[in-house]
Amino acid sequence: MFFLLQIFVLRLNAQDSLSHWSVVGKAGLDYYRVSPTSTKGGIDNYIDDMGWTFPGVAVEYTINPLVGFGGGVDYFTFNRNIAKGNTLDFSVFGSVNLTNLLAPKRIGFWGRANVYGTWGVGLGFYSNELLATGEKHKLMSPLFTSAVSFEYKLSKAWSLQAEIQRRYYTREDLGGVNSSKNLSGGSDMVYGNDAAALTLGLRYKLGTKNKQHIRDVSIVKYHDANVKNDPVQVRLKAIEDENAANKAKIQKLEADLQTANAERAAEKAKLQTDLKDIPQAKVSAESNSDALTVLLDVNFEFGSSELSPRSRAILDEVALVLKVNKAWLKLLISGHTDKIGGDKANLKLSEERADGVKNYLISKGIVASAIDVAGFGKEKPKATNETKEGRYKNRRAELVIEK
Repeated sequence: MFFLLQIFVLRLNAQDSLSHWSVVGKAGLDYYRVSPTSTKGGIDNYIDDMGWTFPGVAVEYTINPLVGFGGGVDYFTFNRNIAKGNTLDFSVFGSVNLTNLLAPKRIGFWGRANVYGTWGVGLGFYSNELLATGEKHKLMSPLFTSAVSFEYKLSKAWSLQAEIQRRYYTREDLGGVNSSKNLSGGSDMVYGNDAAALTLGLRYKLGTKNKQHIRDVSIVKYHDANVKNDPVQVRLKAIEDENAANKAKIQKLEADLQTANAERAAEKAKLQTDLKDIPQAKVSAESNSDALTVLLDVNFEFGSSELSPRSRAILDEVALVLKVNKAWLKLLISGHTDKIGGDKANLKLSEERADGVKNYLISKGIVASAIDVAGFGKEKPKATNETKEGRYKNRRAELVIEK
């Protein structure tokens, strides 16, 4: 892209001796993907959905051997056994000579041939009629165009063009029926209608009586004057050198990133190993997540948020691991209860249990801003609440460490 901008911006002496304007007329077949579609069967369905496009006229100014811009008017039709219609499209577009872009020096057949890509926007004024009811519509739709065309130089002034293009209309009722309800017999939402067209045309290059047209010039010929004194060639060489230097920088950055990722992965693996070494702490990696869940054997007494000596001992080791190992970002503490008691009381008690664990870890040197707490009451039991042992297991705290 930077290369194109340089060619576009810099003024070259070679441009003064070349002509730039051209006009093209074209006609062909189109295929509209709109509703209602033909009711015929088999290949007749596709044939009946086709139409013709004529006339199509475009005027273009080719800035240099790579880029140009222009505007066009195209008339498209469709005539099916249940509906008919047409669009009159006005568009502006930009073009890129893909052949010159990929092959700056060309000889033989490809010295006379070019492949262009064009992209544009515009407005389509369309009308349609449903044959069964006689219902008619006339509306306007914004449109977007893209095309690939092949041009072959017949003479200094004339070129033959073959083009395949796609046109996208933002409205869904070009054919007379809303396509979101009728296209393909389903109800999937369709954000607009589209059409494809295949055309043949002739391009007349203006001002070629005493000049060569820029559309017939390759990149190498365009810069054939004096490479050493040509400011564009000098700039292109500087760009090539700059690109090579940037490529080397990118490769070094990629290597540094791989090294950093490897070191980070090793730190994360060490964090998980250190946590697993803590007695009575069960550690598991979350699926599809860069997090670890630490199931502590906290198991609070009924109605209490006070940490037992054994729980404090486990939290001491967790705090030590987190202070030594920096491969974590956030610590999420959740408190839980059994099912005995009211919902509000259990929710409050679960929050107190989570806060109790948080406060204890803060007292052991863990930064408060790195800890989030939540209470879930009796919503997430890990064991049955029908037994005394199960209820005891549900009165707990859990830690999720985001790596």
